[in-house]
Amino acid sequence: MEERRKIRNQITPEKTMGHFRTITEHKVQVMKHCFAIGLYYQGLMHDLSKYTPSEFLMGCKYYQEGKRSPNNGEREDKGYSFAWMHHKGRNRHHFEFWTDYSLNPRESKQPIVAVQMPRNYVAEMLMDRIAASKIYLKEDYDRHEPLKYFQRGKSHYLMHPQTSRELERMLKILDKRGEADLFRFVRDYYLKGYPM
Repeated sequence: MEERRKIRNQITPEKTMGHFRTITEHKVQVMKHCFAIGLYYQGLMHDLSKYTPSEFLMGCKYYQEGKRSPNNGEREDKGYSFAWMHHKGRNRHHFEFWTDYSLNPRESKQPIVAVQMPRNYVAEMLMDRIAASKIYLKEDYDRHEPLKYFQRGKSHYLMHPQTSRELERMLKILDKRGEADLFRFVRDYYLKGYPM
């Protein structure tokens, strides 16, 4: 059993190419979406840390055939994902980046609290979620999947309530009206600071 696990978690040329292809397709997809809503710099810079050794090598080692995140494989093997901790600490479009110590832990009953995300990072997170659904689900993707994924996990997210409401509302626009309407809403309304 231990020997089989070691072999399965080896870095191979096939896994390296597969992982490189997956993260690059994802990056390009997010970049296109970010450009469509006017976030040019964020689109260009999105997920560059995935190409650093701390993240890339773990991604190759725990490559999941492009069907799910290698971070889950690393978590299953070690009980945590160092690559994910590295990634979320450097990429502001992840709500996990936006946590801090509570000034009043007794009042909030939590030593760590969620901080409201700036809208430009919420918008990038939205584009990231749509692109990830497309990349991992491939031909099974439809516009309803990003909302379903969010709703399955939101009960255990440490996300600021306002950030959560904004993200869910925009995912519902995608779900009901499609990508073109969502992108127009984000670009012409949400990113201009109008109230939600």
